[in-house]
Amino acid sequence: MPHSIPLIRAAAITPIRRWVEERGEDVGPFLARADLSWVPADDPALPVPLRSVVRLLVEISRAAGPDTPHRIVNGRGGFEIGLIGRAAFRGPTVRDGFARIARMMPAHCTHEIFTVALSGDGLHIRDGWAYDLGDDEALYLVQQYVASLIDMICSVAHPEAPRAERVEMVPHPEAGLNHLRPWLGDRLQPAPLRALDFLVGSDVAAQRFPKGAQERAREANGETGRRIASGASLADQVSALVAVMLPRTTPHLDRVAAAAGISGRTLRRALRQNGTSFSDVVERTRAQIAVDRVRNDTDVSLGSIAADLGYANQATLSRAVRRWTGQTPRSLRSGLKSRIEPGKPVSETRLSK
Repeated sequence: MPHSIPLIRAAAITPIRRWVEERGEDVGPFLARADLSWVPADDPALPVPLRSVVRLLVEISRAAGPDTPHRIVNGRGGFEIGLIGRAAFRGPTVRDGFARIARMMPAHCTHEIFTVALSGDGLHIRDGWAYDLGDDEALYLVQQYVASLIDMICSVAHPEAPRAERVEMVPHPEAGLNHLRPWLGDRLQPAPLRALDFLVGSDVAAQRFPKGAQERAREANGETGRRIASGASLADQVSALVAVMLPRTTPHLDRVAAAAGISGRTLRRALRQNGTSFSDVVERTRAQIAVDRVRNDTDVSLGSIAADLGYANQATLSRAVRRWTGQTPRSLRSGLKSRIEPGKPVSETRLSK
């Protein structure tokens, strides 16, 4: 199976952060173990590694109990989940809202397969993954989280429980499903397949979202609904993640490999088979970011740009820009066309390989 780096919007971890902090606990150690400490809390549109988000959910659930995903989501509004919540509440009905989510999912996650089909006058919602999320514990917790989000969105239009006619999910490998019976009762069943199936009845599917939720969804700002740009090749996907990490943290080889679920050695070998190397991908990506920022962020000093991208000083950035483009930063800011060639290796090797 080809290696890939699945990404998801940082909005997926917003409810998790909030829940831990409301319990009076420090979310920092959990974020550190999942390698998400570098992700800002105020940028829900930022694409982040899906594997890290899953690990965060697993770590917190192991500490707080197997029903943690439901407790994180239960009783909360849907705007915490960014684009997905806004898409839903523009509905205007529950049925329309979930159809919108299905269309918007590629803008939220690169590897999530969210489908909505009519089931009589109700809805059959299925959520699966074009990627191995890990063992049954991880899959169970993710499915519980998604099921809770579906139920929460329904609750905005139909507050009375239950809202699901049937839910099928992978059981927890030790706790099974019984601990979720207070929420779903006998409507909860083990999944014969490994996908989450959530059946919404016709009475719920036809409900309209409150006008206030619809108006807020129309007025909300945020990500535009464009598909997350990750690229078809592994090198492109590495570049996409590196571009997100560079202004915020150091994209070491092993950190990027972990996002793909492989070792650093395997990532290095896979990139070599694609005719490139990790250091070349990092530096090509950094070159593209630097040239773009020097040209367009004219209100930001070159020193600040150099610091953001990990250069020792402004002079180092200036030399690099001239090497890549044949022009000085001042020429770029004057609007002259650069000659940087996409895909051409560069020789800057100061970052760790």
